[in-house]
Amino acid sequence: MAVAEVAIEILPQQQQQPPPPPPPQPPAVAPPNLSVPRVLQYLYLLSAWVACAGVAAGTVARRALGDSSPLVYGFLKVSIGALVFPALLILVFALRVLRAMLAVGFRRSLRTHAREIQIQATKIFRALTWKVLQDPIVLAWLASLLFILLLAASVLVFVGLLPMEESRRERIGYALSDVGVLGAMAMYCLIIIPSFALKIWRSK
Repeated sequence: MAVAEVAIEILPQQQQQPPPPPPPQPPAVAPPNLSVPRVLQYLYLLSAWVACAGVAAGTVARRALGDSSPLVYGFLKVSIGALVFPALLILVFALRVLRAMLAVGFRRSLRTHAREIQIQATKIFRALTWKVLQDPIVLAWLASLLFILLLAASVLVFVGLLPMEESRRERIGYALSDVGVLGAMAMYCLIIIPSFALKIWRSK
């Protein structure tokens, strides 16, 4: 019986090649610095103070000299002019925030900011304790809200939603309006804005 010789050829094993290296990750985009310089913060508060003082002075001038007095319109123009710088500063800051959101991804950044706002709001409501209410800024702000309610009451008087004699309606309406304006502006000019300026000065 013939034995057939079978040559078995052993193929060399293919060497396993290492997996390709992962593609390089793009460098992380550092969040831009959105802090406002201290000088601009002082200018913002100064402009707001001038605007509030102009409104209060215009109210006193209208009360003492009448609606047709040029001082009333002069103080009104000063108040409107003082609000130009804060409006421009807010616009520039909003554009910087929008640019930062576009740099890191609008949807992701918007979701992140919404989450941060929710967290901060929760902390604020939890921190609303008696210690916080003892802060002069908070007390003055609450007092200004009461004066703003007087302004709302004066509007109700003028439109006739509150029962009142017609001969006394205009006088009482202007009295409520003037007290509300002067009280609210006094809170901002004498307590709220100076307290914010003092906090900025004390901050590092």
